[in-house]
Amino acid sequence: MSRSTKSFIISLALLAVYSLTACSDDDVYQAPEAVDTYVLAVGDNYGDAMTGWNVTDIPNGIYDLEFYTKSSQTTELPYLAASGKMTAIKPSEKTWAKNVIKGIEVSNGTCRIELGNGEGIEIADLQLVSSRQAEFNLVKGGDISLLSYVEDNGGKYYNADGQSDDCLEILKQNGMNLVRLRLYNDPGNKDFYPSNTLPAGYQNQADILNLAKRAKEKGMEILLTFHYSDYWTNGDDQYKPHEWADLDFETLKTVVHDYTADFIQKMSAQGTAPEYVAIGNEIQAGLLYPDGACDDPIKMCALLNAGAKAVREVAPDARIVIHSTYSEGIPETTHKWFYGLMRDYAVDYDIIGISYYPFWTNMWASDFRAWADRMVNLFDKDILVVETGYAWNRTLPDGNPGQLSHNGPYAEFSKLGQRDFIADLTNQIKQVKNGRVLGYIYWDPIFIETPGLGWILGDKNYVSNTTLFGFQGELLPVFDAIKYNN
Repeated sequence: MSRSTKSFIISLALLAVYSLTACSDDDVYQAPEAVDTYVLAVGDNYGDAMTGWNVTDIPNGIYDLEFYTKSSQTTELPYLAASGKMTAIKPSEKTWAKNVIKGIEVSNGTCRIELGNGEGIEIADLQLVSSRQAEFNLVKGGDISLLSYVEDNGGKYYNADGQSDDCLEILKQNGMNLVRLRLYNDPGNKDFYPSNTLPAGYQNQADILNLAKRAKEKGMEILLTFHYSDYWTNGDDQYKPHEWADLDFETLKTVVHDYTADFIQKMSAQGTAPEYVAIGNEIQAGLLYPDGACDDPIKMCALLNAGAKAVREVAPDARIVIHSTYSEGIPETTHKWFYGLMRDYAVDYDIIGISYYPFWTNMWASDFRAWADRMVNLFDKDILVVETGYAWNRTLPDGNPGQLSHNGPYAEFSKLGQRDFIADLTNQIKQVKNGRVLGYIYWDPIFIETPGLGWILGDKNYVSNTTLFGFQGELLPVFDAIKYNN
């Protein structure tokens, strides 16, 4: 197929699909006799970077705009916008890449299509397709649980003008609309391991309540993750809180319910009720070991339902997330088995949460999209990428490798490589059938290099080369992929 970007014709076809077909400068705008035809009128130029077209006489409704691009642009990230919705376009110089803008609302019969940062880009085969969804609002989030710790120890964040600014203000102004907050029971207690490996006063109830207030003041949504531990939890480690260590199982269920309800009530009382609540973190092998380990699914699911029941009682509008991880060691068969247990034992939840990193999975974002389509078909649940990340520098500032020592199939260690990965991931998310992937949450976006701070006390910060800010707290180009997508 020959594709050009000199001009476009829009034709009404099959009533619900509008095809914008490329033609050369010498072609005449002549419609096929069988269909109504509209010519895209070239709009005003907006500086050097913006060109627009108006598509008129479209039936009102919600649409998706599908199109293909080739782009040699690398310095500036191109994007296409349609009536307030937009998609950033990852550079793809040699092959045509499919892109989607979702949830375009046409209310007056007109759709305005605008191209930004368009130098060096080719666009072809555009289709404006009637959507089955009422709306699509992309979740673009980041975990800010260590923000107070960084700020209290002198860490600073700089905006696009190079001025020191509030981190949450920078995140909000650059397109982020959700924060993730992780709650530990009693972190920093010097008398108990592993609590004593963490600093006191952070990631506890008071700190998380304060961060929730700050986020809501910026108009951001909240995903609250209960770790049910004094320390970080994952598939390997699910330490019980020291105060719960000797409880019998029936009492443990009651405590999980009451603790969950109590803290969400505290959030609601200060006007910061969470929109999403995750019952546990990366729990594909269970939670609260050994009682809630997956080898006893009855107990595991009973604990999950104890937490879920509390959420339904005190925050009925919150959506409940059950969060697992994807890695080369945790294949798709594990997810099918685990979420099959959720179904078979009637666990009450709304969203499949997943950790997807190119490093851990060695998977392209397109592979993730295919996985998501299969999971939706199996379980009919929305999906949220609860964690993702990308190393923009090969090493930490001291020359040693960080947690993500490579980027899987995305080989490039660079700030533009990080930007292009998020653009690619977002575009693939939008291509999941029926918009069933809600968006992504970056980990860790804000734990910047700060003297004396590490993942645990006395250790180094292993994620400072994967944050959304540079080693000096400067804004990175990745924010273009965030703000040019919705």
